[in-house]
Amino acid sequence: MIFLPAERIILTVSLALTVVCAFLAWDKGVAVSLDDYRFAILFAPAMVAVGQFYRHVRKDERIAITAHMLPLFILYSVPASIFNILLLPRPAAPIDAMLVRMDAWFGYSWPAACAWISQYPLLSDVLRQIYTLTLIQILLSLLLLGLANDRRRLHAGALALVFASLITFFCWALFPSSGASAYWTLAPEVDRIVRPVVNSAYGAELNRLLVEGVKDVSSLKTTGLIGFPSFHTVMALMSLIVLWPYRPLRYPIIAVNTALLPAILIHGGHNLMDVFGGTLITFISWRLGLLVFDAEERRPTREKAARQTSTPDIEAGAATAG
Repeated sequence: MIFLPAERIILTVSLALTVVCAFLAWDKGVAVSLDDYRFAILFAPAMVAVGQFYRHVRKDERIAITAHMLPLFILYSVPASIFNILLLPRPAAPIDAMLVRMDAWFGYSWPAACAWISQYPLLSDVLRQIYTLTLIQILLSLLLLGLANDRRRLHAGALALVFASLITFFCWALFPSSGASAYWTLAPEVDRIVRPVVNSAYGAELNRLLVEGVKDVSSLKTTGLIGFPSFHTVMALMSLIVLWPYRPLRYPIIAVNTALLPAILIHGGHNLMDVFGGTLITFISWRLGLLVFDAEERRPTREKAARQTSTPDIEAGAATAG
């Protein structure tokens, strides 16, 4: 099987995280069921096989890189998601109170934002749908890059997402947070109208998990644990960055992400600082993705040059010996 450098890196990180998850589950006595991840586990190998077919037999690299990168990224999400859960409980105190105070410097508070949007129930419903489609947006962005045969932006973007998720885990592990919804309690009427995806009850459950942890991964009914930094922000901005050179796609993505910002804050139950943190991590990870991709692309050239340099020396040595 032939894997390109970025594909090998993501596959290696996935396998390494799987080993770490197995150790953490054993050490903490946490039951791990893969039933909820069955689709990803079955889908990824099948699509990789398709990609290998198009790489070896049909010689169509456009389809091959698409058929590899999408399932490998989805496969990576399985141990990444389980790893995040297995980091529970966190011994450090949550930093949400500090983040709320920092939000106040900018005149922002989650209850005030929710109270305002409650005056426009239809707008709140639209933002809810946009928020829930963030993952679909980044997957479609990777798909379009693959079909465009833009391997540099596809692989750098996928690597950046992996790096960003690892940085996010590291930040959250050191400084746990559950978001604004875990700090504030909305007025009942506001909660009824807005119906945030991540509401105050959800936030209270996250606070409990930070303290008590979990004994069975399959029993966890949350859709996300991390408040700061916001990974929804990472996925949204990464979609915009990777598709930026494609003018027909740039402006629709800008429009969607403009609406996604308030959606992340309101329906994601995030602090404004969470979004700022996610923005910073996005740009750092994108640069890392480009650096790693370009370094891997230069490696065959360096190795070829090294062989060409060493060959005359060997031949000269042989001639002298003769």
